[in-house]
Amino acid sequence: MKVIDFVRNNKNYGKEISDKDLPVEYLEGIYKKIKEEQIRTLGEGADGSMTLERWKDVMKNTSSFQTRYLQDTKDVKELLIESAWQPVLSAMSGLWGMIPTGVDNGDFDIQDQNGTLQGARFGIDLANEILSGASSLGRQDIFQDLFINVCYMSGLLGNYNMSTEERTYCFVDSLERQSALIVAINTAVENGDIIGLDGWKYIWGMIFELRDLQLLSGKNLKESDPDLLTGEARIEFSRRLMQLDEPDVIHDTPRKGIMSLVFGTGSSENLSNQLTRRGSQQSLHGKEDLLLWDEIASSDEEDEPSSNNEEYASLPYYQRSPSRQFSSVGTAFENQLFNEMAYGNDDLPVTGLERIDSRQAELLSPRGRVRNRLANLVDFNGLISETRYLCDDGLSDTLNALIDIIRDSSKNNNANEEAAISGLPISPASEAFAEILLCEVVRKNRDRFAFIWENILSAHYNSRLTCRPEGSEVESDSMILTPGIEKCVSGILKICIWASSRNVFANEVLPTLEILHPPLGACVWSPLELNLDKHLSEGLWRICRNVDGLSQIDDKAWEGILGLLDWCASRGGIPSRDNFGSLDEDDPSLQAFRSLHLMLHAEELKDIVPYGVVKSIRSLVEAGERGHCPKLSIAGLDLLQLIHTRMETLVIQKESELLLHCWNPTIDAVAEPAEKSRNGNVRQHALTLLTDMVLDRHGTCIPLLSLCEIMNSICIPIAGERITDLLRIPRNADVDLEEIMIELELCISLLFKPFLHHLKNLVSLEQEFLGIWISMLGIMTHLLGDDEAPMEEDDYDDGIMTREKLFRLTQDLGSEHLRNAVMVLIAMNVLVNDDDDEAEPSQISSATWAAIGSIGYCRPLIDEWKGTAQC
Repeated sequence: MKVIDFVRNNKNYGKEISDKDLPVEYLEGIYKKIKEEQIRTLGEGADGSMTLERWKDVMKNTSSFQTRYLQDTKDVKELLIESAWQPVLSAMSGLWGMIPTGVDNGDFDIQDQNGTLQGARFGIDLANEILSGASSLGRQDIFQDLFINVCYMSGLLGNYNMSTEERTYCFVDSLERQSALIVAINTAVENGDIIGLDGWKYIWGMIFELRDLQLLSGKNLKESDPDLLTGEARIEFSRRLMQLDEPDVIHDTPRKGIMSLVFGTGSSENLSNQLTRRGSQQSLHGKEDLLLWDEIASSDEEDEPSSNNEEYASLPYYQRSPSRQFSSVGTAFENQLFNEMAYGNDDLPVTGLERIDSRQAELLSPRGRVRNRLANLVDFNGLISETRYLCDDGLSDTLNALIDIIRDSSKNNNANEEAAISGLPISPASEAFAEILLCEVVRKNRDRFAFIWENILSAHYNSRLTCRPEGSEVESDSMILTPGIEKCVSGILKICIWASSRNVFANEVLPTLEILHPPLGACVWSPLELNLDKHLSEGLWRICRNVDGLSQIDDKAWEGILGLLDWCASRGGIPSRDNFGSLDEDDPSLQAFRSLHLMLHAEELKDIVPYGVVKSIRSLVEAGERGHCPKLSIAGLDLLQLIHTRMETLVIQKESELLLHCWNPTIDAVAEPAEKSRNGNVRQHALTLLTDMVLDRHGTCIPLLSLCEIMNSICIPIAGERITDLLRIPRNADVDLEEIMIELELCISLLFKPFLHHLKNLVSLEQEFLGIWISMLGIMTHLLGDDEAPMEEDDYDDGIMTREKLFRLTQDLGSEHLRNAVMVLIAMNVLVNDDDDEAEPSQISSATWAAIGSIGYCRPLIDEWKGTAQC
């Protein structure tokens, strides 16, 4: 370079300080000094080039040189980002028209850009670059500061002192706020490990605010598992949850439900006033009115437009993400806006002079356009799916952020307005949504389920649902059923379903079912109002369908299942409204019966289902009785018979103590409906089963004293009480005498058949046998004590059952059974003729003949019977 060129190129330096040029003499002196002593870098030869010896030295020290070079480069980059991130943040704030956190409004002057596309686009690219640089350099502190500021620039965090309509307008009308949201969500998807617990809280807070503002598309963040309720049951549950007096409100609501009307216009404004929960104080943000989590339809009920390329629109986000089609997310954002303006115009501009009709785009409301725009540019589903690749700490931050938001929401339900505005208030619907997202994250990380359950989920569910003693720090409101509690319970059920179906940590998870119902469950359950009985019963059925998984669980897990079985069995049995007396398909008791029937008939669970299941079956029979559903009670009795048959294994193995421990509850469960049921068919079925059970060889394998106790405390009292009740029929009663006759026959059989079957063993215990026999004679005295003469033969053949004929036939049957018993006792030398001087009458003989002599019906036959004894 010549001196004149050097002077011309450098004379303007310093213009910003002084208006004068640099002196020519000064510049010529600099040129002369540089020419005399050239500027060289280290390692160059005399001519300014690398020599052979220097290259050899460089090659010998390549590793150390490269390490030093890379380290120096990283240090320079870190120094650069430390110096530049705050100015870059200010530039982003200027482009987006938002104030960074920690900056006073008066110290930060922002020009109103009125939603400029260019500022939004440049802000996106600038934010992505600076966040990417901080992440690649491992500067987590700078990254998190930048990320939190970006989250706040979305405008979705804070400003809770404005109404829903105001907050919605502010976001929908601002391209800059939407740009910040796009950057924040996509950054969280790509860098979920390093955004930290606070970063995840802000991410979920923005998601919940989008949901509350009806800006979250139905294509994103959906519940994977099918609902535990049927469609009709869900509508009914939603109606009760909304505490509406008019049952037809939800049925008349277009699209998915009531919440689509909350932010609408016209008549929907009146409805939104009805949705406020009773007893709650209306806040400025109005979140307490939002109760149904899945209300994602737009307020003005428009349909989102389908893409011109339906095949492309159906692709998952990772295949249609902006990075695959455009050089940057900002470019994709700009292209999306151009497409929205051109939507509906078949003739796209070619020369740039054509006029574009924008009326087609205006057919979609601003909220609908923004919702569709975010669905195309933001990877919402990636927040869930990409958690598979997070480290354990990152996954813990993701889940703990959700749990903290849920816990804070529960605590702030009754907080004052200032506390709600300063925090991250979410609606009851979003609280339920948080529980759903919690389950979705767990579902995507099933390989780390043990880690998640032990460190996070177990404590969350127990702290939320376990009953606490009076005087504890937890407020009573935490025990009232809310949308969040509903999804919390559903979450436990779904996790138990996954665990049992895959036998993953099932022994640790299934015992948690105990906190879903009393006495450990903290929620207030009402039999008539709002309850989760159908949720629990459907979850129970889905758990019990996995018979392969249930075959490998331990006793503690079985206790959890049986406890839920017992609860569900006792919460249904109410016939449907179809006038046929049948149960609804989702009736809790019917679901419990299905579960019991499947488990007891499954080959995989043979001899595995604990005998404690008898308690659940007993609850099932009681539910049928309480709900006037005899079919359910009879079905439960059949299950008890199946349990009795299963005990044959214990008989073969001669485990008398275990058999007695299991058999006694089964006998009691059958005896209760035999004695107390209001339905004749149920009583008859129970009496038949009870007789057969005592006749079976199970009774010969238990201690004899226990058998005597069963006969003395169950068989004989039930038979006697039923006979007494049946003989009290008024003459003008409208009853089926044939059915009464059948039941009387069954009662007499229950009285005599077990006695005769076990007679050989019973006579060895004289006192116990005497007590049994005397009780039987007392019942027969009551039955046969009439002194009337026997009915003539012709009276039996008229074919019409009358009250007198019923009693006479019963007396004949009872007399025949008594005669057979006396003859057997005589044959066994237990009874002797007390009139015989040679024989010494025993206590049994004296009591027997005295009792028979007092029975008017048998008095003519006593001499004949004594004669048999004498022979």
